[in-house]
Amino acid sequence: MPLSNKLGAVVALIAVGLLASFSLVWPARDVAVFGLSFTLSGRMLLGLVLVGLAWTGTDIIMGQHPSIHSEQSNLLAMHCILPAALTAAAWVLVARPDGTEIKIIGVTVTSGLLGLLIIAEYYVVRLAGRWRTAIDFFLRLMVYLVAVLLYMGIRLSMSADLTATIAVAAGSAILGRRLLGDGEGSLRHIPALGALPHSPVAELVRPAGLCALGVGALSGVSFWLVNLWGASPLLHSLVLVVVLYMCVGTARHFLRGKLTQRVALEYLLVGVAVLLLLLSYAR
Repeated sequence: MPLSNKLGAVVALIAVGLLASFSLVWPARDVAVFGLSFTLSGRMLLGLVLVGLAWTGTDIIMGQHPSIHSEQSNLLAMHCILPAALTAAAWVLVARPDGTEIKIIGVTVTSGLLGLLIIAEYYVVRLAGRWRTAIDFFLRLMVYLVAVLLYMGIRLSMSADLTATIAVAAGSAILGRRLLGDGEGSLRHIPALGALPHSPVAELVRPAGLCALGVGALSGVSFWLVNLWGASPLLHSLVLVVVLYMCVGTARHFLRGKLTQRVALEYLLVGVAVLLLLLSYAR
């Protein structure tokens, strides 16, 4: 099957699943895992299937890229994060009690963005020069946009503070790992960590993986603090994105061995200035 047909099939299946998630009633299922039994709603199960479909669909498309070999599983995973995160954010937001027209528009926009993201992830691997810079900038911008949507969806759909905090921390760690994807091998001053083999477990203890976990932890704490303030969902999400930008920027310079007091102070001042601007707007 040509890549264009595979892309169309993946996007179409996810669009149909998003439409079905709010237009059909899905039965719940009783699940038992390691002796623990709980009820999994049908809509939650469908959401997990859609996120898995976005991940595996992108993985299949990226796996046919001539510049990516089969053993580069970690590289494939980096390119699957953003489409899966966009699908998760869209799945959460379409559950809101809005009009059917708004939901259909949201699904249509999501489908277009999803196709564009997969195409950009595919071509950014091989392109060089200004085109690669432009596409890489677009993908980074989309990570922060998806983060806003994901944070907003979590803020609107989860009432339990602990569950929402864990969800924000996990989402921030995954998106942070995507933003730190190209800084893995540049950490010269920790050779023992840089020499770890490629595996899902070892990925967590690599320098970029450890930094992503730190980004997730700081984002979770920030979510809990901002939640005490009682800000609107949009302002809440924007504040968390500023925190994500500060943490990822600092971690990126650290991975490259270029983190200095001046760089850290610049990120701190920019972050504080933007946060003050958001707070003044909220008033």
